[in-house]
Amino acid sequence: MENKETLKESVVEELSKKIPLELVEDLISSYERILIEYRKGRWEETLWKGGKFAENTFRILAFLLTGKIEKEAPSFHKVKEQLEKTSSEQLPESIRILIPRTASSLIYDPRSKRAAVHVKEINPDYMDANLVISACSWILAEFVRLYHTSDSQKIVEIINELMQRKVPFIETHEGKVFVTKPIDCQSEILLLLLNCPNGISRRETGSILGKYYTQGRITQSLQELEKERHILKTNDKYIISGTGEERINRVLSKLT
Repeated sequence: MENKETLKESVVEELSKKIPLELVEDLISSYERILIEYRKGRWEETLWKGGKFAENTFRILAFLLTGKIEKEAPSFHKVKEQLEKTSSEQLPESIRILIPRTASSLIYDPRSKRAAVHVKEINPDYMDANLVISACSWILAEFVRLYHTSDSQKIVEIINELMQRKVPFIETHEGKVFVTKPIDCQSEILLLLLNCPNGISRRETGSILGKYYTQGRITQSLQELEKERHILKTNDKYIISGTGEERINRVLSKLT
């Protein structure tokens, strides 16, 4: 699975053998729209697209419960109530309890603006967007885990790809990585490292960011980040540290 399209086809192939193709395609399409908004850094739009994903999730849950295809989103409360009354012999716990609660509480509810006081200059929509995209990825992965038909190795690969952390402003086209929003050299390096938990070499970093910054600037930024312990160097590759993740999350939370 080298790209998103291949991942999409794999998920559709696995789920559509036990869940109607119409419902699977609607779920995947709503998931892709969430990813598009998140990668653009459009936090509020990510939340709203998450609502559609939750609705499509409940359409699948309703089908698993009744065997009927709902054209519109069913009542969340009614479906949850009926699923909780269903025995574990009929449906697994994830379908009866975990997925419906996750879809309603962690995806659908955050669309409403919270009235709670939040840290100055920290955009709560960014935190909610991270919560929503993680919850959507988990639900999709859980459906694959429960209803797959292929061998376990392929399923592990699909689930791992779904659960890999999503990073905004990073896109891959024809095998090449791009940072799609100009921030500053150090922040863009941190974004790249957040996207590649196994690390990036100096050469790879220069190749990606060399279109926008001089090689001297990139080297200086790497040295400063390493001095501040926001990145670490091991086996000729740079990796992001915990404090580095905190720093880039603060930067992202201020972007609108």
